[in-house]
Amino acid sequence: MNRNETTETLTEEGKKRKTKIVEALDKVTNRLMHLQRPDNESELKALEGDAARRGYYARDFGMDAWDWPQGIGLYGLEKVGSYFGDERFADYAKPWMAARIAEGLPSRNINTTAPLLSLMELPEADALSLEWAEWLASGLPRTEENGYQHVTTGTTPDEVTLNENEIWIDTLFMAILFTAKMGVKYDRDDWRQASLHQLLLHIKYLYDRRTGLFFHGWHFGGRHNFSEAFWCRGNGWFTLGLPEYIDLMRPYLDEGVLVYLTQTFRSQSEALLRLQHDSGLWHTLLDDPASYTETSGSAAIAGGILFGVRRGLLPGSFAEPAMRAVDAVLDRIGEDGLVQGVSAGTPIGRLRDDYARIVTAPMAYGQALTVALLGEALYRG
Repeated sequence: MNRNETTETLTEEGKKRKTKIVEALDKVTNRLMHLQRPDNESELKALEGDAARRGYYARDFGMDAWDWPQGIGLYGLEKVGSYFGDERFADYAKPWMAARIAEGLPSRNINTTAPLLSLMELPEADALSLEWAEWLASGLPRTEENGYQHVTTGTTPDEVTLNENEIWIDTLFMAILFTAKMGVKYDRDDWRQASLHQLLLHIKYLYDRRTGLFFHGWHFGGRHNFSEAFWCRGNGWFTLGLPEYIDLMRPYLDEGVLVYLTQTFRSQSEALLRLQHDSGLWHTLLDDPASYTETSGSAAIAGGILFGVRRGLLPGSFAEPAMRAVDAVLDRIGEDGLVQGVSAGTPIGRLRDDYARIVTAPMAYGQALTVALLGEALYRG
């Protein structure tokens, strides 16, 4: 086969792959907009032992609630709009927000901030976004060193679980990105600087210098990283969120800070690629081959790496293994657009094995992080 024939063959393969990605993206997006509670919810609720410890949180399922899974769902829809230049995000988000406000919004906490990461782009959400940003600045409980304490929704939507003196890697995506976006949108240097302080503080206490990976959380009172688990989706929050943060805040970052963040991102990406499973995915406990491979975290990791390559934060050679993850994720999308193999809501585990015992179920964030990955894959051509 001569060179021209090879090029032609690769081009045709590339076209087929792109068509497959576009078709999958459409299916996953449509299912996300109509995602309801899982068919086997009664089985999940009746899990032997502590259902919450296994990942059963009733509020997490579907799109008809205001919390972090739905917030990441909105993020995915916003991404689709940016990829295709259409209005599907606004067309969906406006009535979605109106319905949630009519029902009554839940308590303000780190996780319930997540929907505003995308809703803040709508004029209808301006007042609410400003109120929430002011609350993050002056009302959210703080840890030592003035960290964003990872306060979450309690037993009911009106209650909170304080998680006193704890910071979690999830906070980058749930609240720090929102703080930065609001600082840029409203030219509030105090909000921009607050977001940078929170990001650097989370890196300081959650980054493991030995491995290049991130722990799930840090407890200031106990001075420990809990079970020291390297959780797949937790690392994915950083891999996808950090290049988003840099892209947004680059004009406001000193060169030394930019280099530091970029080097941390590259170190983590290198560590992750060393742990990638032969399938192209990552284990839910990254360094435990006995734990299951998990789709949402894998999608966030691969999507963040592709985004980093596209923005010049990572070498081009990192794209090939990330594209292997694209193929693996495509294999987990059903004909109905449901993304399979997604771990449910995951609290900080008392034991490393707690992460491996989290149930899997179709989740809004699984759909959304898959959307983010497939969109980045399209940029590769």
